[in-house]
Amino acid sequence: MSSDLPSIPPPARADLSPLDRAVEPLRKGMRRFGLALIFVLITLPALQVFLRAILRTPFVGAEELARFMLICVVFVTLPYVVSSGANIRMEEFLGLLPVGLQRPLRVLSAAAAAAALGVAAYSVAIATLRNLQNATPSLGIPYWVFFSAAFFGLLFSAAESALQCVKALRRRPLYVTFAEEQPPDEPDIEQLISTPPPTERTP
Repeated sequence: MSSDLPSIPPPARADLSPLDRAVEPLRKGMRRFGLALIFVLITLPALQVFLRAILRTPFVGAEELARFMLICVVFVTLPYVVSSGANIRMEEFLGLLPVGLQRPLRVLSAAAAAAALGVAAYSVAIATLRNLQNATPSLGIPYWVFFSAAFFGLLFSAAESALQCVKALRRRPLYVTFAEEQPPDEPDIEQLISTPPPTERTP
């Protein structure tokens, strides 16, 4: 019996569009940066427990830093979510429509997402300029640091949506995957059971 999750190899680098190949290093960098932020976010509570229980000196501002890390994780990984198609979509509904309508709707959907994310990035930029002198109360983290994660995350997500719009116009696959996301190859259990064990030769 084989696995219910078939191993689907990711598209080869040669199969990617030129635009995908151009932004591929940025995608990998954002993904690794997001993993580093998640590691820090997980480590902070453990560090706080250790400091309180063992050293009796709590880390002042740990909760504030954890909130900051959570905000950064959400926005840093947002472009990766958009590029891989892991966000909420209506693909099942789109598949029920006539084939002639599917491509225009994909183009329209990607263009609308790019416009909405671009407006959100612009709004964050305006909010950043209005709060350049403000900082958090405990650690004194400037507000522009908070807003920078949101700004770049929304901006890169808008760029990814615009790229999907171009790919939809060119009838290219919209979403990309990474080799690390593919399930490992599993042996066929039925084949292993049906194969007789090797016989031992006596001298």
